[in-house]
Amino acid sequence: MNRLLDIGFEPAGHWLLNDSKVVFEISRYATQRNILYAFISDGEVKYVGKTIQRLYSRMASYKNPGSTQSTNIRNHERIKTLLQSGAAVEILALPDNGLFHYGPFHFNLAAGLEDNIIRVIDPEWNGGKRDVESATASDDTNEPPASAGSFALTLQPTYFRTGFFNIGVSDADRVGGDGQKIEIFCGNEEKPILGVINRRANTNNTPRIMGGAGLRDWFQKNLSVKQTITIAVLSPTAIRVGAGTG
Repeated sequence: MNRLLDIGFEPAGHWLLNDSKVVFEISRYATQRNILYAFISDGEVKYVGKTIQRLYSRMASYKNPGSTQSTNIRNHERIKTLLQSGAAVEILALPDNGLFHYGPFHFNLAAGLEDNIIRVIDPEWNGGKRDVESATASDDTNEPPASAGSFALTLQPTYFRTGFFNIGVSDADRVGGDGQKIEIFCGNEEKPILGVINRRANTNNTPRIMGGAGLRDWFQKNLSVKQTITIAVLSPTAIRVGAGTG
């Protein structure tokens, strides 16, 4: 597992049993496409795959595999067996953020690394083979809900100048704990700004979402002070800052 962490893989979620059914929780990269992922148990890399779907959708296909999806069926049963034995099964992920280029050409990090990782680490469940997605796989299959709830926020001058905003008491439990990283999707952007949840800045421990310069610049380019915007909560560690409503 350390070899994956060393090259940038990060914890993205985990598998668990709910009334004897295999379910998953994704805390990061739920909506990211073109992403490498790995299943880890007791520090051992069990499986490595790549998906052009959103990560949430790919995990959903392991949770509820189709009758002809042999890889999904096998991994579903393997995950279930480990969970029933009391073992933890974690999900690590490494997105391609489009940063690597060879001359004018974008180097697809996920596609370039997958085969080599499988060859070097030889994960037990891969059997020396990479995870090949069906050509007919749909990005709309098993998508997460567009929003797990939303609330209105008035863009205060300090928010506009510095790139953070506070969440009120009534919505404080919608997001994660102090110090957790949070993905901030702005408008219709597919790539998020990576922010931090700060529950120490406010005396009542309500969360302050720290988006820094990236969020500040988006505010100043697209919105105005005192404008009311919609914040959609995608997960405890992912939100979408919507267009202004007034």
